[in-house]
Amino acid sequence: MITIPLTRSRRAASGALAALVLLTAAACGSSTASSVSDEDVNQEGLQQARELVAEFSKQPTRIPNATPIGKPVPKGKRVTFLSCGTSTCNLEADIIKQATDALGWEFTAIANDGTPEGIKKGWQQILRDKPDGVLYPATPVSAFKNELDQAAEMGIEVVACCTTDPADGEKLDFVIGTPEQSERPGELMAAYIVDKSDGKGNAVFVNVSAFEIIGSIKKGYDKVFDETCEACGNDVIDIPITALGKDVPDRIVSYLRSNPNTKYVALSIDGALGAGLPAALKAAGLNDVTVIGVGPDETTLQYISGGLQEATITFPYYEEMFSMVDALARKFAGVEPDPDVEVPDWIVTKDTLPTDKEIFPVVADVSDQYFKLWGVN
Repeated sequence: MITIPLTRSRRAASGALAALVLLTAAACGSSTASSVSDEDVNQEGLQQARELVAEFSKQPTRIPNATPIGKPVPKGKRVTFLSCGTSTCNLEADIIKQATDALGWEFTAIANDGTPEGIKKGWQQILRDKPDGVLYPATPVSAFKNELDQAAEMGIEVVACCTTDPADGEKLDFVIGTPEQSERPGELMAAYIVDKSDGKGNAVFVNVSAFEIIGSIKKGYDKVFDETCEACGNDVIDIPITALGKDVPDRIVSYLRSNPNTKYVALSIDGALGAGLPAALKAAGLNDVTVIGVGPDETTLQYISGGLQEATITFPYYEEMFSMVDALARKFAGVEPDPDVEVPDWIVTKDTLPTDKEIFPVVADVSDQYFKLWGVN
């Protein structure tokens, strides 16, 4: 079943009021574009949202790291990537391999289903293989604390992306995509919805609470709605990790049928939640729903190119994966990881989409910029 915690003033009717609510839903539902007057719109907030959209609709040019390593990076290192179990995380392995190949390292990727059992099993394989370094995204240390302790005892360097756990410089050497850095994609999704709805729209945030880092995306999302759009409706549905790749579109459609005034859908993991959604919306006759997400995969890009999805906030796959490799390169070279990193974000629509064939860098020349930092061709 879908969990639907409401974040605005919606209240479910009961008993004798149920029939009355059904009869008067069109007139007495929560805030909608048709029932909100221009006087109710926070014009200052709307302008703030539009400025944010305009700023981040421009393609970034700066990679997260800026400081050259300054020492030779050893070749022949063995590094392992442990996926988080989603299609989005699986895309990252190929990107990391591009970087490790350039550095002359041996790369291994371990797939899993994203469950605590699967992650723990992956870490047990890592301890058996004893690589020089490990990279992983989106999983909390609490799921593999004992294994992380053992990895530290073995001298294995560990770096992460997109997790709520901070780097400690001992067991977890480096983290990019921290909670603070992860708020901005949520801010941009909300700003886009406020902009497109003229400060009057109702939206639903599709969450996967099993991934703690998404809480940061939602925090930024809620913050912008609260600050810029009092007239907007802002709800959330939570999707269990076991539903990914199965009935997610049906769950979203079910929510929208029950909440017909909601015309904007915000996907917290575009690639994992959006597959099959345009077809499901069309089959349900929901042709006036606008979809935006974070972290597209190739399917998402094809949807945007074909006009089946409005927009996405690009996940900086290349930039964050290369930044994790950069941290390992620095550790192997005897240099501490660069702490001053800035994650690039970009709102992409059909008009600005570079390609619908494959995941692309947010920063066009990301590889060249990192190779220069590393002193490789």
